[in-house]
Amino acid sequence: MSMPPIDLAVFHENGFVRKQCRITDLWFWTTDQTRTTCGDTTEDEYTFIGAPLIQGYPMRGKALKDAMRETFLKFFEAQGHTRVAPYPVLARWRDDIHLTIASIADFQPHVTSGEVEPPANPLTISQPCIRLTDVDAVGRSGRHLTTFEMMAHHVFNRPDEGRMFYWMEECVRFCHDLLTDALGINPDEITYVENPWCGGGNAGAAVEVIVGGLELATLVFMNMEEHPEGDVELKGDRYREMPLQIIDTGYGLERFCWAAAGTPTIYESIYPESTTWLKELSNFSSISSQWPTLDLDALLGEMSRLNGIMNIEPGVDAEELRLTFLRRLSERGIDVTAEQFSAITEPLAKIYAIPDHLHALCNMLGDGLVPSNAKAGYLARMLARRTLRLRDELNITVSLAELATHHIEVNLGGAAMKQTHDGLLGILELEEARYGEMLRKGGNVINTQLKSLPKDAVRIPDEILFNMNDSHGLAPDMAVSLARHAGWSSVSVRTGFAAEMAERHATLAKQAAQAVEVQPLVAEQLSVPATQALYYDDVQQQEFDASILACLPLIGEDVP
Repeated sequence: MSMPPIDLAVFHENGFVRKQCRITDLWFWTTDQTRTTCGDTTEDEYTFIGAPLIQGYPMRGKALKDAMRETFLKFFEAQGHTRVAPYPVLARWRDDIHLTIASIADFQPHVTSGEVEPPANPLTISQPCIRLTDVDAVGRSGRHLTTFEMMAHHVFNRPDEGRMFYWMEECVRFCHDLLTDALGINPDEITYVENPWCGGGNAGAAVEVIVGGLELATLVFMNMEEHPEGDVELKGDRYREMPLQIIDTGYGLERFCWAAAGTPTIYESIYPESTTWLKELSNFSSISSQWPTLDLDALLGEMSRLNGIMNIEPGVDAEELRLTFLRRLSERGIDVTAEQFSAITEPLAKIYAIPDHLHALCNMLGDGLVPSNAKAGYLARMLARRTLRLRDELNITVSLAELATHHIEVNLGGAAMKQTHDGLLGILELEEARYGEMLRKGGNVINTQLKSLPKDAVRIPDEILFNMNDSHGLAPDMAVSLARHAGWSSVSVRTGFAAEMAERHATLAKQAAQAVEVQPLVAEQLSVPATQALYYDDVQQQEFDASILACLPLIGEDVP
């Protein structure tokens, strides 16, 4: 049994027709009778570069994010949703993930399983999230981020109990009204793509919302759970219906800001002060001034349009991608040599990546995380050292703490943090000192670890890279840099390896959570009310009053 079509009245009322994409084979809804692609393919360029699709937002950076977030939250409050404060970026309530990767993660596993009531129903939230699987593409693609806010509206329906708030029809209608009425987007720019979603043992029908070639939102109708005898098969697994029907949506705040700004890259719309400052610190103007006849704005604009149709993902061969860019730019009348292309785009990619990494790092440390070589601490250390390496490659002499101070002032002003400002900067100063010490000792580590590797090798085995990182804190890209200086001149980091490192740590967390077998602590079982999880009501609450219902000896404990 396959998923049925998502055929809703809201589509027909607004003049949408259902068509099948000739490239992806996915079904989609559009107002354009002649359209043959779903909007998110290798033939659908961004249409908003230099021509914003969302009007009325002239601001940039934090002011733009604040305004767009408020528009979203107020819209859904007006539709009967309760605004809920964002949860921490460290998923302390989860054993299987280190970081909050989506807004629905706030309510897993207890709310989504039906064990605990949500803090409000329906609710709306804008949740800061961190995902490091795309870290290698950040800065290069023009759109990838490691840290972002997932704006959302969630509903937890219990049809078997007669509690149904709304389902597909109303969800899509809310989305369409937000885009067209509240934000003024032309319906002709919108496609709704049917693409079922599954993950974490759950699944459901889903609609991807594509605007101007950019995916702005995903609407998931989660109503199935994984089961070997389920009658629906998705991506090799079988699913059956579950008691709850959950609306799980995600609207990318930063992508909405980009569509409103129309800048060549997403970074210039959300981090304008940071990118300008880093260009000054790195003397980027001296690079671009070498070719006064080259129209840099035209180059970046065309590159951004190409970014929308090219596969700039972790794992893609960088050299092959560069040659493809040069060929396609030439076809569009932008004649640039390989030397010019690399001289301009490589430092720009680093300039764009630094504020993104700082944003994730400051959020993690601000939430109380301490860098280390394991678990969530590894993720913070990896970002800190990537930032330091990018800074050094740009010949910027400002300390990591100074970079963070500037970032907090212009991009995080007023954000509530568990860690003090001085404490956060102190951690970064210590991390930079440890980074310097690692560089000093790294040569000996390299010579020991690579002693059996031929000098003409082009790759360092993955397990050696994993070991150098986990045991010595030597990140893969830094290990390769040191190896080249030590005589292995041809080695390089496999594209996407850093993302695999982050995924490896995430997988270890999931495996550890699955391996834990919960054993009863006491022999006697009492009939007592369920404990109320207060952290779902107020994530900032530090103290509470509780009543002791019973005192029992632990299993195996001798009580005098």
